[in-house]
Amino acid sequence: MRIRDFSFLTLSQVKFTPCALAAIISVLCVANAKASPITYTVSAPVTGSLGGTSFPANEVLTLIGTADTTSVTNPRAGFFTNDVTGSFSFTLSVSVGGVGNGTFTDLVSAFVDQGIPQAGFEDDTQMTVMLTARFNPAFASYALSTSIGPIIGAANNDLGVSYPTSAGLLNIDSAGPNATFTGVVTPVVTPLPGALPLFATGIGGLGLLGWRRKRKAQSV
Repeated sequence: MRIRDFSFLTLSQVKFTPCALAAIISVLCVANAKASPITYTVSAPVTGSLGGTSFPANEVLTLIGTADTTSVTNPRAGFFTNDVTGSFSFTLSVSVGGVGNGTFTDLVSAFVDQGIPQAGFEDDTQMTVMLTARFNPAFASYALSTSIGPIIGAANNDLGVSYPTSAGLLNIDSAGPNATFTGVVTPVVTPLPGALPLFATGIGGLGLLGWRRKRKAQSV
């Protein structure tokens, strides 16, 4: 009777091992999950200047912001913002005083105002709108944490503002008629925790031990 009871318990443990291992792997993977990087861009034909050199005709300016999907905030209903590392580039890379790109030294954020609706960039230091695409209904349900676009809308910006950059002051006197906004999330491949293979080996050893004991009990 004792042998039969021991055999029954061992068999139950062996059956339970895969379920327990799967559950623990799932928990460890979730705990080790990381947020995903996201890149926002908004571009439009512009007039203005960089470092005292005026933009030539047909120049397209692209503002670029990199951030994290978990850093999006919602300060008021229908308004989302995400602080970014901001930079810019020109389509004609040698046309503005020989400078094709640079970084902003002010604090810059990407934002969505679902009520207008519009999406783009603002200078948080000066509290001004740098460049946005607006009046596209796609922005009415966008919250900056997923990929979107490219979405075309009417260009909008605050006039007469100078933005300090690594390449000198950037002035955007006018933009448009249209601007294009894009958000791209880069998936993060989460590696398994380093201790997981060792843990799995231990579980496998316990299962093998249970199987051997069961065989021994059956032979008796």
